[in-house]
Amino acid sequence: MTFIKFENVGAFIRHCNGTTLRYDQACLEIDTAEPITFWSQDEECEGCVLLKTARLPSTGSIVLSTLRPTRYAIRNGTAEICNGTYQFREFGQYNINLTESTAERCSPHMTAEPDAASLPILTAVVILLSMATLWYVVKGIGKRLIAGRLYARFFAREDNELGSETPVLMGDVVPRPTRSRLRSLDIFRGFTIALMIFVNAGGGGYAIFSHAVWNGLTVADVVFPWFAFAMGESLVLSLNGRLRTSMPRSTAFYQVARRSLFLSLIGIVLSSQLVSWDNVRFPGVLQRLAAMYLIVGALECAFMRTSQNITPGRSLFRDIAAGWQQWLVTLILVGLQVIVTLTVAAPGCPRGYMGPGGLHMSAYNMTLQNCTGGIAGHIDRVILGPSHLHQRGTFSKLYHTTLPHDPEGLLGILSGVLVVQAGAHAMRIMLAYNHARARIMRWVFWSLVFAVTSGALCEFTKNGGPIPINKNLWSLSYCLATAAMALFLQAVLYFVVDLKQKWGGRPLYYAGQNAFFLYIGSELLKRHFPFHYVLASPTHAQLLATHAAAMLLWLAVGVALYKKRVFITL
Repeated sequence: MTFIKFENVGAFIRHCNGTTLRYDQACLEIDTAEPITFWSQDEECEGCVLLKTARLPSTGSIVLSTLRPTRYAIRNGTAEICNGTYQFREFGQYNINLTESTAERCSPHMTAEPDAASLPILTAVVILLSMATLWYVVKGIGKRLIAGRLYARFFAREDNELGSETPVLMGDVVPRPTRSRLRSLDIFRGFTIALMIFVNAGGGGYAIFSHAVWNGLTVADVVFPWFAFAMGESLVLSLNGRLRTSMPRSTAFYQVARRSLFLSLIGIVLSSQLVSWDNVRFPGVLQRLAAMYLIVGALECAFMRTSQNITPGRSLFRDIAAGWQQWLVTLILVGLQVIVTLTVAAPGCPRGYMGPGGLHMSAYNMTLQNCTGGIAGHIDRVILGPSHLHQRGTFSKLYHTTLPHDPEGLLGILSGVLVVQAGAHAMRIMLAYNHARARIMRWVFWSLVFAVTSGALCEFTKNGGPIPINKNLWSLSYCLATAAMALFLQAVLYFVVDLKQKWGGRPLYYAGQNAFFLYIGSELLKRHFPFHYVLASPTHAQLLATHAAAMLLWLAVGVALYKKRVFITL
């Protein structure tokens, strides 16, 4: 009987035949008596052929990725010796002994235990929860022991009632708004911007905090649409107040168009850092937000009703009656995006293709190298030009693509309008109904409708269905899924914060009132100290600490701006 010795070396042995292992890597040693070639492929790569990873003339070691399960095959000069699929673990040491004649000789055997890669995340959650608990304990003691004036200065809650929109676009410094606010909206926006800063900083190097390779959904993929959802809420809340004070609709549209223009210009400037005009990226996060804001803002300026119909018997559909014209135009735009995507074929590509191109489906002898993004990618490359698009997507390394594809392209604007319109509808519900239960029930109801529709479109699978969930294309199922989550989160926050007043939402509440400023600042300075640290051989724990520190520093900036009554607006 053969005994395998396990060593809990984890962080101590991080070498593989002279090569230093990085995070998300493992070492596989192959014992062989003849020259062999090792072929492998990430299981995420849908329908991809195996690629030659290494050639070993004799016993040797190979460095492999631990992000996802790996499909592999071992071949000699004439045939395939064995194959399999295995999930390697970070910093783990594994062995395949081809000199044995047992049936399990092709299965990797662990020779040294891997690190617990998720442990830093759990540690960070415990630390943050402990800090929050300590804060509320200190706050409770202070409330009882400190005089009322000192308590009111440092701990008093702000008004929780419904009020004006937070000024969140770049521009002049303005005084603090004096009217009351919807606190849960600011907290929602603050949570989104904090998560966005953390993700853009690197997310600790974890795959769950990185964008999905192609189809699928991660934490990083919900941040942008959630921010667009909150923008739709703020838009309706702001326009409702202005139009009710007899502001002409043309003037309101001028203000919406001006904001959209300045927002898109800021986005282009951010994209043009240290590059020539020939390589400036025209699409981008702020540019996509500006386009969707302009479309939904124009619809609201044209169709918004400033007085609610409270006729008995019609209250059940009051939110629908208040926005059916906006939804009709939105559904037409979304339908146009779906029709173009499914019926118009890019040159040399199958009709309705929505894949990443490159090696995609190469195992089935399909040639899709020049089909990245399908018709959506082709439209961007023709209209905007390949040099003005995002050059290295999350999928390019895995699928070996050569064509650029931008996740904020033109066609996705049409489907993205649905997310902003969902946020606008959430605020229409708030304005149309005075009872908290009516608001929460409708938010949850529409959340379920969107979620079930999204699941039906992708058949509740990752790559299945007529329209898979895909952030790179802003597919209809993706927009519905993220809008459903945003509606549900808004309902929860409203219940906890505004209705029950169980949580003040600090410091997210402060960050939500200067959200765009914090985002733009974090983008400009994300490669500069103290928001960025260079680590020679980083681990997940080190990366998580530095990226979380960057997020906390920007939250501190948001707190400082609020305490100084500074709000950046257009």
